[in-house]
Amino acid sequence: MGRPFGNQRWAVGVRRPLLLTAVAVLLLVWAVHATLLWQQPTASEISAHIPPASSVLLDRHGEELYRFFDEEDRVPVTLDAVPDHLIQAVIAIEDREFFRHHGFSLTGIGRALRNNLRHGAVVEGGSTITQQLVKNRVLSPARTLSRKYRELILARRLEQHLSKHQILQMYLNEIPWGGPAHGVEAAARYYFGRTAATLSLSESAFLAGILRAPSSYSPFRTGNTAHLHRRRLVLNRMLDEGFISDAERMQALTEPLQFAAQRMAMPAPHFTLYVRKLLEERLGRKALTTQGMTIHSTLNLSLHEQVQAKISNGVKRMFRHRVSNGAALVTDPRNGDILSMVGSVDYFDTAIDGAVNLTLSKRQPGSTIKPLTYAMALEHGRTASSVLSDRPIALTIPDEGDYTPRNDDYLFRGPVTLREALAASRNIPAVNELATLGVPRFIAKARELGIRGWDDQNANRFALTLGSGEVRMLDLAQLYSVFPNLGIAVAPDPILRITDRHGQLRYQKRCTTSPCDGHRSFEAGTAFLINNILSDETARAPTFGVASDLYLPRHEVAVKTGTTDLLRDNWAVGYTTEFLALVWIGNNDGSPMRFVQSGHYGASTLWNDIMERLLITSPAHRFAVPKDIVIAPPCYDASLPDCTDCRREAEYYRRGTEPSGACPGGDPGAGVASTM
Repeated sequence: MGRPFGNQRWAVGVRRPLLLTAVAVLLLVWAVHATLLWQQPTASEISAHIPPASSVLLDRHGEELYRFFDEEDRVPVTLDAVPDHLIQAVIAIEDREFFRHHGFSLTGIGRALRNNLRHGAVVEGGSTITQQLVKNRVLSPARTLSRKYRELILARRLEQHLSKHQILQMYLNEIPWGGPAHGVEAAARYYFGRTAATLSLSESAFLAGILRAPSSYSPFRTGNTAHLHRRRLVLNRMLDEGFISDAERMQALTEPLQFAAQRMAMPAPHFTLYVRKLLEERLGRKALTTQGMTIHSTLNLSLHEQVQAKISNGVKRMFRHRVSNGAALVTDPRNGDILSMVGSVDYFDTAIDGAVNLTLSKRQPGSTIKPLTYAMALEHGRTASSVLSDRPIALTIPDEGDYTPRNDDYLFRGPVTLREALAASRNIPAVNELATLGVPRFIAKARELGIRGWDDQNANRFALTLGSGEVRMLDLAQLYSVFPNLGIAVAPDPILRITDRHGQLRYQKRCTTSPCDGHRSFEAGTAFLINNILSDETARAPTFGVASDLYLPRHEVAVKTGTTDLLRDNWAVGYTTEFLALVWIGNNDGSPMRFVQSGHYGASTLWNDIMERLLITSPAHRFAVPKDIVIAPPCYDASLPDCTDCRREAEYYRRGTEPSGACPGGDPGAGVASTM
């Protein structure tokens, strides 16, 4: 029988160490594998990961104004929104076996090594599209064996969990494409200023080609033509894969690439940055820059660009008058929609601090604040025919001495009606009315109508009615909206609605078309009287002349001008029921202008140009007459008990304030005399 037991003992003795070694190796491999994949995300978690997406700001007609993001500009799109030739170009150069492998490709890795060694440079990567997606979503870019191992395993898992269509869509939406552009849509806009859906074969080949090294192939580097060689390689690969014909390849090679200008693309920069600040305050910066919201604004970009041009060109013509800057704001007073916000003649002009948004800066409003004084006076017993004094006065202010206002023309007209005083912008009657009302009451009403920054320290400053208190143009727009809205002020609001990345509504403006309901600050009749006086061409003629820049044929338009001391600020504010336009000209540093005259040259000229554009397609405008308005021949002195001194012209009155006595009442349907 020999020595079987001895041989068996020897064989077992040999096998045991081998077996133990194998087990140890397997345990070690398992331990390394487990360690490398410890706390790594599952395929479900990888696919559920939502990358940050830029939020898009649109004008009221859907034109893109800006995209808000921090470091990654990403606009997610579905695969249906990407042209086939762009998808094919990416597959041809990045992963030609994409539809045949299951996460990684040993053949692809070998081919990439061979080609890179042949060219002496990295011309092809061994990572599949799935591997690149995993790396960008959950792994670091570090080139280590451990990271590569995790990438291979997770890529395999992801392929088992998702379809090729889903993987490709995720990849195209996440891959970095150079600069801030992440994803195919942002890349198309960054390089060509258009959406991905509009890209040609040549442009698609370019985008696919630079994926490997965007900074090296960047067309924005002076003298760099590497992207053209890369485009040729992509087109050759597409031909090899049967995606295109040779004729298509040749045509694409000869097509010149027209790249977008690399300048901050903000067609309405002052408006855009104003909206950004508001949204960051309401939603938070992180939400705005990462949640892919679509913000539909009230801006009418086409109109805004025309208003911008009128301000910029108009100020240039006024250079010899020492005017360096201008601003304008156009709103719909019924709902507060901001249709145009021109913060300066040129946002990018540092010589005039063009980036400063003058619609948000505090400036003295001059006489544009007077309608508030007279509206309050009308609600405290005055009528449009009330006789006011335009004579020299001296008002005593404690601890400051006497205040002696003057008129701009240094003349005094004696007794004038309230209509004449407001339409002709007489200073002394306005100061008298403010003294009667009381400055604290005036400040309180101004606050109610949106004016910020005035406080009780102004309590004895009668010059407030002449515009000594600084205001923002935006706040002045809210104050003026109270008149066309017949007593209800509406704050300017630049946002129509906001939707999330899934199209779900997050915010909807409460009032979009009809006049908004709100707090009533003045009676409807009071507001109408201000409208009527400010649109009275005859009443303002003694100061501004006939057919001045304040007059628009066919339309009844209310308008008020304002000029501050030493010609530091010049304003024109005017409106119809549907449009409110505010214009300012001056210098940011407060230096005086020269030879600027309200109604004939200055802000009123630009205002007239803008208002003509606003009303170009509108039917003849007339302010609606509210029910509490009646017409009667006025008394020259309504304090007389028998009202014997009557004027022949008719006048508008709030019902209950019309004269009584010898003057008969009027018929609202009979019309108004020419002085109206």
